[in-house]
Amino acid sequence: MPEPGPPQAAEIARKELNLLLGLAEQAGLDGARLQHELHLSQSDWQQWLGLLHDAPLPKRPELPLMLRHLGYVTSRLDRAIRPAYA
Repeated sequence: MPEPGPPQAAEIARKELNLLLGLAEQAGLDGARLQHELHLSQSDWQQWLGLLHDAPLPKRPELPLMLRHLGYVTSRLDRAIRPAYA
């Protein structure tokens, strides 16, 4: 079954999710905290994590909304850990 959206949509989401997970690891945040920050249910969070293992794009939340949430939380984490490297 083809994934919804442009073919590169899943790859963009994967890259953004990997970036967030890397920053979360540096900041010492666990998956439960990220799930809370992204306003996802446990089931939705697991489906989005499945994307890292080539699962299809989850339907909820829709990709544009999820990318917005990922960007927001990634930006907050980046600003939080950046002073540690200054």
